[in-house]
Amino acid sequence: MRTVKFIAALLIILSVSPLAFAQPPLPDIPGGTIVASGFTGPQGVLVDPDGSLWVIDSGAGGDEIIQVPRENDTIVDLTMGMTARIVQVAPDGAQTDVAMLPSLFLAERQESTGGARLALVDGVLYATSGGWESDGSADPPALVGTIVRVDDGDVTTVADTWAYENANNPDGLILETHPYGMAAGPDGWLWVADAGANDLLRVNPETGEIELVAVFDGLPGAFPNPRRGDAVEADPVPTGVALDDAGNAYVALLSGAPFIPGSAKVLMITPEGEVSDYATGLTTLTDLTRGPDGQLYAIQFGLFSEQGPAPDSGAVVRVHEGGASEVVVGGLPFPTGIAFDADGNAYVTVNGVGAPGSGAVVRFDALTEMEGEPVPAMAG
Repeated sequence: MRTVKFIAALLIILSVSPLAFAQPPLPDIPGGTIVASGFTGPQGVLVDPDGSLWVIDSGAGGDEIIQVPRENDTIVDLTMGMTARIVQVAPDGAQTDVAMLPSLFLAERQESTGGARLALVDGVLYATSGGWESDGSADPPALVGTIVRVDDGDVTTVADTWAYENANNPDGLILETHPYGMAAGPDGWLWVADAGANDLLRVNPETGEIELVAVFDGLPGAFPNPRRGDAVEADPVPTGVALDDAGNAYVALLSGAPFIPGSAKVLMITPEGEVSDYATGLTTLTDLTRGPDGQLYAIQFGLFSEQGPAPDSGAVVRVHEGGASEVVVGGLPFPTGIAFDADGNAYVTVNGVGAPGSGAVVRFDALTEMEGEPVPAMAG
């Protein structure tokens, strides 16, 4: 198995279909307050200057059937529907669906992909939308494999990462894009971690120009990976991106299956494009951001073994250089994204995979002031 769009990889391991469950109760999160709920696969959260929350989810496919040719003359059937949502949550908790995005679902492998992350540039809202893999002969439906702009509910493609991947294929592997992590840079560009293409891109939100910043190497694997030339490697699967005041970018890696504990890490990319390990010994990272204290914070989705994921093993991790990172909040159910307000309160999306409506946003007050515990030492 190659990389994998983040949701695809995790759903294969979990063997969970978002269509297969009755509505579950909201999770009980010790130390946290649920401030919004009812999401299907929430992936990203944003706090705007007015104090409103914005949440984006991946949806659960739809009724339209799409046939997609892939490598080795295989054809897969996807279902599609406009079921991924961008939701504004007012300070009083009222929710407004601001825009809908396409959601693709592959029942054969229990894969779902839709909305992923949000960013603001000069007051304009942008989102990463959908993943796509084909043999190069089939283009995705509109708004899939793109960066989009959201204006008063209207959704417009700004940049087409599938077109870029199909024309350039920077990692030289399978043609796949999944624009996932995204951050607004001080340069006014959007920095995008492409979890399918295994690279970091810069996108000009005015012109749609795409520039390649870096391509990422594979991570230690457990078996030969035929889609990486049979190397014993897992895909890096970049999922989160943050920037510092010196112009360095930091990228969190999920790692592909089998999600070996301790094999994920945070990379640093200098303004000159040099890539190096910044923090190691981490596991299944799904987001990365800078807090108002200037520290980096990452989301650990969970710990995996041969039996699958350990329940409630997600965490918020304060990232330090080398192997000194700390778990600040543990015991989270499948967290995916994190954002801060100016006061250091953290907002975390949980149940990023699971039953329709089970996703929620949890607030942890003054998280930047919390003491952490060392990340447990693991193989990697």
